[in-house]
Amino acid sequence: MSTATIRRLRDLRMTDVAEVGGKAAGLGELFADGVRVPDGVVLTAGAAELSSDQRRSLLDAGMAELGDGPFAVRSSGIAEDGAALSYAGMYESVLNVPAMDVPAAADRSLASAHTARADAYGADGENGAVGRERMAVIVQRMVVPAAAGVALTADPLTGDRGTTVVSAVRGLGERLVSGAAVGDEWVVQGSSVTARRQPEHAIDRRQAAEVAEAARQIADARGTPQDIEWAIDGAGALWILQARPMTALPESVSWTPPAPGAYTRQLRLGEWIGAPVTPLFESWLLSAMEDGMHAMFKDQIGQRAPRPYHVVVNGWYFYSINFLSGPAMIRSLPGMLWHLIRSPRRVAGVLPRTVRHSFPISERVWRADIQPRYRGAVASAEERLEALPVSELPALIDELASLAGEYFGWIAALGGAAYKMEMNLAQFFRRHLSGVAGDSHLPLLAGVDTPALSAGTAVASLDWSIAPMRSSTPPQADHDRLVAERTSAERAASEALASSPKRLAQFRRLLADSQHLIPIREEQVAELTISWPVMRRAVLRIGEALVEGGVIAQPEDVFFLTRDEALAALTGDGVPTVDVAERRAQRDAQARLSPPLLIGRLNPMLRKMWESYPRAFGAEPSDRAIVTGTPASAGRATGPVRVIRGPDEFDQLQPGDVLVAPMTAPAWTTLFIDAAAVVTDVGSPAAHASIIAREYGIPAVVGCGDATARLRNGTLVTVDGGTGNVEPADRPS
Repeated sequence: MSTATIRRLRDLRMTDVAEVGGKAAGLGELFADGVRVPDGVVLTAGAAELSSDQRRSLLDAGMAELGDGPFAVRSSGIAEDGAALSYAGMYESVLNVPAMDVPAAADRSLASAHTARADAYGADGENGAVGRERMAVIVQRMVVPAAAGVALTADPLTGDRGTTVVSAVRGLGERLVSGAAVGDEWVVQGSSVTARRQPEHAIDRRQAAEVAEAARQIADARGTPQDIEWAIDGAGALWILQARPMTALPESVSWTPPAPGAYTRQLRLGEWIGAPVTPLFESWLLSAMEDGMHAMFKDQIGQRAPRPYHVVVNGWYFYSINFLSGPAMIRSLPGMLWHLIRSPRRVAGVLPRTVRHSFPISERVWRADIQPRYRGAVASAEERLEALPVSELPALIDELASLAGEYFGWIAALGGAAYKMEMNLAQFFRRHLSGVAGDSHLPLLAGVDTPALSAGTAVASLDWSIAPMRSSTPPQADHDRLVAERTSAERAASEALASSPKRLAQFRRLLADSQHLIPIREEQVAELTISWPVMRRAVLRIGEALVEGGVIAQPEDVFFLTRDEALAALTGDGVPTVDVAERRAQRDAQARLSPPLLIGRLNPMLRKMWESYPRAFGAEPSDRAIVTGTPASAGRATGPVRVIRGPDEFDQLQPGDVLVAPMTAPAWTTLFIDAAAVVTDVGSPAAHASIIAREYGIPAVVGCGDATARLRNGTLVTVDGGTGNVEPADRPS
């Protein structure tokens, strides 16, 4: 015979879990802590064994003091809402229930334990277990909310326990919990309260702070981060509807750099790296490339950047921007002044205002010397690769890595010139053409003749550990359409400026220079990595030698040694005691982190300048945006999100999906054929994603920071490549 009874919610404690379930017991504890919780009763476990009439009888007696309603009727599974597992939304909740209909609503809630939806989960980790779970039923006075939502007392993306994230919608919170609405999002850190998005304007700053404070008090009392459902009624009173431990929370890590200054993933080599770096790549190729690049900067314009050129924090690469600091600029001043006197046009490339005087010189030097020398060195190394003794392979790798760094320096010079010229064009467009000749400068840069995409080997990442891919020639874009759209945009701009010959001439110079640099930028990006297959094969030959020597188990393990460790083992100067499996596991764990774009400290002037870059390319704030970034390719497109983190997931992209990626590199190009739009964590208007998106005529937003963490597969979004916003799509009615 069933022992089901009715208990007052306010009388329950965690010692009653076996009788009332985790959700109900947790609400009872909230009562004990003085938290404002809607009053109610619980039909205890074993209720499913009663008949409907027996349940009605118990409920009628127990609800006598609760009034006429309306009520919220919810399940409370015995294994639900524990610290290790949470089953939010698994069972059916029935809201706004009149008193007379509560028994029927309780029957529906109990029946949901046996649905296919519940059977898809397992309270003990095995499919089908939930369907067998004993359940209690909670009946609470219904709060009629003006606003409702969820508060998470740790950042679910970074694990930061000092951050509370408050999400809110107007009216019932069910729209938010079910995923039907994205809702407002506020970030609360101490006394700082920041609106990340406000599509509904459901609550104000003061209310967000109030919700966060109440949530933190509950988390502090329970000793663990909490996932809290709340509501604010029409009188402005805050109610707590549910509190449960946050599950699957990332480890809270510090992103403080190990050296002073500021560092970013959003510049130069950082735009090519979308995952934690392997030890060999970081200590050998990255370091050698940075040395070669900065040697080129010193030789060409006299710039002397302070070391370190980069830092690695929690496995992620951050490039130093300390060359922009006052002390570094003072240190570079004598050399740059000498170059300014000797070759003023070269130094002119440093500033956007004067860059047009510099890039023709850089282009001539690159074509006449750098490009053929790099190609020749790679071809020579490829011929010698297999015949060289293993002992000579490090020198071959050093040579190619240094040349790749020098070549990248010229990408920074010419690609940087393209970036700066586009910034000038974007600013001119905003001042003189916006609203008259369109909404964005971006159509003016589409449909420009670019090098044909060819078959061959392409890299998906600069990291040696990721094998280059064989690529076939992808179908060409609808070039005629893009040319027609560009020509129309050019005509509209020229007509709008016709009354000012001086301004029209300035526009035509800006446009010609910007369009001239586009094919050069793509040519350089495609050519940079021709040395990667050669270097990677040389590294694997070293790995094969270390396998023969018993140092590592398989050749690919060499990627998890540092350069010093690998060379010491190769020469016999010492055998590293490295746990490769541990390093692999650590990298896998670090890949689940959501790193910031910028770490360290920038002075206020540099921070203001840094934060202004997206706006310089036409970014416009949106209250509805889930993520925002830099406008990179014009147009609007709607489609389901598909997060792709690497080559092993390429086949998951379906035609019409919105490609969301950490970054893209040449091997990713074939994905642009099917993608409706592209969104990346890192990147600029000069990055690969921007270049190829324009070539295929699809919208792109780059440099969003955490798009791969915030956007969920299947979510329907609209990407606006002209404003830099990714918003929830309006679902058809």
